[in-house]
Amino acid sequence: MQVPRIAVGGVIIQGEKILMVKRSKSPNKGNWAIPGGKVEYGETVFDALRREMMEETGLNVIPEKLMAVVEIIKEGFHYVILDFICSIKGGELRASSDALDAKFIDLNEIKDECISPTTLDMLKKYYNGEPLPLFITEISK
Repeated sequence: MQVPRIAVGGVIIQGEKILMVKRSKSPNKGNWAIPGGKVEYGETVFDALRREMMEETGLNVIPEKLMAVVEIIKEGFHYVILDFICSIKGGELRASSDALDAKFIDLNEIKDECISPTTLDMLKKYYNGEPLPLFITEISK
């Protein structure tokens, strides 16, 4: 029996830019995304977030608040992702083996085909101070 996977994402805003990673693995290889990944069995959500952020970006982060819960369902893929606003505690920004690139990007510079429309809309709304639903679902089969 297949079950949805739980994952975490870390949103860090500096000035007018948001930290993004370019995925190196399927299903979103080559696309920009919020850094993060799967919660491992026995790991707390915050521990998973700190681990994934260090693995993908080289940054030690402090989770500050829940931004949104995003459910993504597509062929062979069902994730429930808890995206948190984070601040940087330390480390040095660098891409890792899970990411082709990691950098702060102006959302207006990202081409629409290089990011999930749901992610882009969510980040733009948050950045612009617009109301954001706590739960967001993206289904494409």
